[in-house]
Amino acid sequence: MNPVSSRKYYRSLQPLLPAATLNAKPSWEAVFGREAPMDLEIGFGNGEFLSRLSLAEPGRDFVGLEISWPSVKRALRRLGNPPRPNARLICLPAGPALSLYFPPKSLSVARALFPVPWPKEKHAKKRLFSRSFMDLLANRLKAGGRFSMVTDDPVLACWTLGESQASALPLSLEERGGALDTKYGRKWENLGARTFYYLEGEKARHPEVPDRGIADMQPTFMETLDPKSYAPRGQSGETAVVFREFVWDEGKRQGLLSTKVVEGDFIQEFFIRLRQDGDGRFRLYPALAHQVFPTEGVRTALELAAAPGDG
Repeated sequence: MNPVSSRKYYRSLQPLLPAATLNAKPSWEAVFGREAPMDLEIGFGNGEFLSRLSLAEPGRDFVGLEISWPSVKRALRRLGNPPRPNARLICLPAGPALSLYFPPKSLSVARALFPVPWPKEKHAKKRLFSRSFMDLLANRLKAGGRFSMVTDDPVLACWTLGESQASALPLSLEERGGALDTKYGRKWENLGARTFYYLEGEKARHPEVPDRGIADMQPTFMETLDPKSYAPRGQSGETAVVFREFVWDEGKRQGLLSTKVVEGDFIQEFFIRLRQDGDGRFRLYPALAHQVFPTEGVRTALELAAAPGDG
């Protein structure tokens, strides 16, 4: 796609904030050029609700988080017609984004509309709104700040309600007969859903949460690599690193190492790319750096993946 057609397709990239260009805990007043109440939508889908609210409430600022690039593209088209100076988008998972880019007491409202339910018990660990996440969210909300979530899934609704009760952001649950007028609200209604679950709550106290700063991510290299025997060792303990499958592309002289880093209740899963440079060495780095929060655990994972004698 040439630059001209790309601009026409997106209308404007102005609302998109590339994570790699943001400073830790940025000044949102500087980003928006003013001081105003700020709302956060976690998982904005096609951007329909975010676009509608930002247009209807020009006195508020809106930030949307999403991990799907196709969803970001659709939202950019919506926000470009007409242009919305009070809306910004970040393509990053909610946990890393909240930890890195939102200072304590910076949000007035947060919401999540039809998040991925992960209804099976074996997938429960993938659900986002755990007690620790609710405490992080409460830390980022101002006094009196509110959170709301809508889902069609009763398992997710009850699980989230239970997780919230011991957190600084306790929720209440109400069953309603109608869904919000959004893509997924209409989809589930068309598929026969008649009951929707609305969870809402106000920040009850200000919890202290770990301040996860940016680690100093120095370039990581391996002098040699035998793809057939490469099997780096992870580690257990307070910071756990687990290495899984390694896939190698001989033609491109590069590979991907599936990696999981656990730092307390903060979990990141990503791929480490190993690519041979012109000098023959292999450089290691997160394959999708904009979706990885650069913690000490991530740096440790890179060092372990490059450890001499493991390859």
